[in-house]
Amino acid sequence: MPRAAGVARKLCAMSDAPDESAAQRWYEGGLPFSCTGCGSCCKSHGEYSHVYLREEEARAISEHLGMELGDFAAAHLQVQDGWLLLRQGDAQCPFLGEDARCGIYEVRPVQCRTWPFWTINLEQKTWREEVTPVCPGSRDGRLHDADTIERIASATEDWYEDRLERWPGAPFEPGGPAPPA
Repeated sequence: MPRAAGVARKLCAMSDAPDESAAQRWYEGGLPFSCTGCGSCCKSHGEYSHVYLREEEARAISEHLGMELGDFAAAHLQVQDGWLLLRQGDAQCPFLGEDARCGIYEVRPVQCRTWPFWTINLEQKTWREEVTPVCPGSRDGRLHDADTIERIASATEDWYEDRLERWPGAPFEPGGPAPPA
């Protein structure tokens, strides 16, 4: 399945990634995050409306659901600008249950696993104006140190840029097991 270069531009219409030294990072003291299970991150919020997949993620989800990959692709995937996307239903992920729980949690894509620690979200204005209003866990959750946050953001970009053959998993993830390879 086709993929284009530049996931940093694609994941959330990203602007330039921060190039500040560690001493200049506005989040040097860390950022809070603990998932509250509210499901808000699984709903469309402006630029946060696409879930990008690699083929192995689509395969893992289809197997989890007991579907043939072709049937899963026809029902749940689309290709846009060379990217494989999860087709959103009614402005939210089709796997978000009425109880605000993920129906594919065990095999959710890396993009979902690493929320909110994406490069675009490391911009102070984005964190303040786009992340914290919709994500209660980003306001008072467990504190994550700046180096770990940057490793998560960098690994996420490397994963979608196809520079990583296998997701590194913990300690890069804010929670949960590594996705299947």
